[in-house]
Amino acid sequence: MARFRRIAALALCFALLAGCGRQAASSTSSASAASGAASVPEQSAGAPTALVLGYTPSAGFNPYTTSSNLVEQNAGLLFECLVELSPELSLEYRLADSIVSAGETVTIHIRSGCTFADGTPVTAQDAAASLEAARVSERYAARFAGVTEVKAEGDTVTVTLASPDSMFAYLCDIPVLKAAETGAAQPTPNGRYTYGDSGSLRRNSSCAFAENGPDTIYLTEVSSYEEMVSGFAVGSLNLYTASDSAQTSAGFSSVSDYYKTNNLVFLGVNATPPESGTKSPLLTTAAGRALLSQLIDRTQIAQKSYYARAYPATGCLNDHYDCVADSHVIQSTAEVNAEQAAADLAALGYTLDAAGYYQDTDGQRVTLRLLVYSGNTYKRYAASLIKDQLAAAGLYVTVEEASDFDVYTQKVASGDFDLYIGEVKLYNNMDMSPFFEGGQASVGIVQSEALAAAYTAFKADQNTAGALETAFAAEMPFVPLVWRNGTVVHSSGISGLSCSISNVFYSLEGLRFDAAK
Repeated sequence: MARFRRIAALALCFALLAGCGRQAASSTSSASAASGAASVPEQSAGAPTALVLGYTPSAGFNPYTTSSNLVEQNAGLLFECLVELSPELSLEYRLADSIVSAGETVTIHIRSGCTFADGTPVTAQDAAASLEAARVSERYAARFAGVTEVKAEGDTVTVTLASPDSMFAYLCDIPVLKAAETGAAQPTPNGRYTYGDSGSLRRNSSCAFAENGPDTIYLTEVSSYEEMVSGFAVGSLNLYTASDSAQTSAGFSSVSDYYKTNNLVFLGVNATPPESGTKSPLLTTAAGRALLSQLIDRTQIAQKSYYARAYPATGCLNDHYDCVADSHVIQSTAEVNAEQAAADLAALGYTLDAAGYYQDTDGQRVTLRLLVYSGNTYKRYAASLIKDQLAAAGLYVTVEEASDFDVYTQKVASGDFDLYIGEVKLYNNMDMSPFFEGGQASVGIVQSEALAAAYTAFKADQNTAGALETAFAAEMPFVPLVWRNGTVVHSSGISGLSCSISNVFYSLEGLRFDAAK
């Protein structure tokens, strides 16, 4: 049974391929956004003069009542969050004035002077109710699984956790709704935009975080992701957030903007000895796994395999986080030259054969099986690059492509690999539990008491992030490759959009319509 739960978890893992000031707004305007269609200014697909987004009326605008990515996208315009992560993944306080973690207790102070569009103030009770709604929502429940209690008193929300989480603030990029409206399909906004006339959003100029974006953003009805993409092709809308599993490419009339995410693409290493025989020390020893990591050029993978749609992963934590800046041990390019690699391989007991590949003490060529899901072009190209990079050091790698995703996940779940290319979407608090015993990405990965202790210390105090990276590099249970970027596709006549992992509409201050010049 445990095996089947692990298979299911793996399938989920690898399928990954705002405070405001007062505004004298009539509450009746809230109901108009979902009725009818707005009069979109006449514009061509290649020369837009207004921003037109897709929306699904039946899904509403509440990200706590639906898992729709489109609802989440548009919520970034309508609702403010407790915090946001900037494009460079720095923590920025919004409706929260501060968030302090101390052991199992997190204290959130709510910023004063922020209101909803109808003029009512944003309170700690609203924030607490929103956290409770997030805890039971399909979209956010897993990230808040460690929360055991939420209380509001005065201007403070107190959150009790099952165990310490020094990075809990990074999880709080969630929208704050009225306490009485956390289950409503169309809650009262408190963000930079509010509901306009008949399928449009209008700028909330009295918002505390207001900026000089478009006065009106238009909405066009779509029923599915596929319909949204086709609508973009014919010009009925001009911006959408690409699906995690979509492989986008900018066309003649489109441009792709990228933003940093915590989607980690990694090289899984099977360090579990087989029932009979022995496994290569390249897999079973820390020195061997470290050598594999040192032979891989992550910059090349990001640029050539992902076409700059990713950036190098130089540790188990995203190196853009302030707590770990300049503390990574892993390099983005290959770390060892041929001479050093030869010495390291000799120390593992390998010798060169006549063809220039290394063999073990029994005279058998060292062969590593690298499993990859070939349905993802980026990962397939990455596998080919890794094969070439290791071959340059004399290591023979065979790439085993699985065109059926179910077959791929079954092979990983059963440990039928030496190496495999996987991907996991880490929560913003850098929760590494997927790689620990029982986690959805833990198959074959060596478990280390020293690394587990360093991680526990990090969860209690983020200032120990550097020590965690040192412990990780010493053990190298898996090999981080790249962090994959998120993608926003828009018409080529639109420029200046600033996106982040918290909000693809992080800033509209610089948004320009080239046709309007």
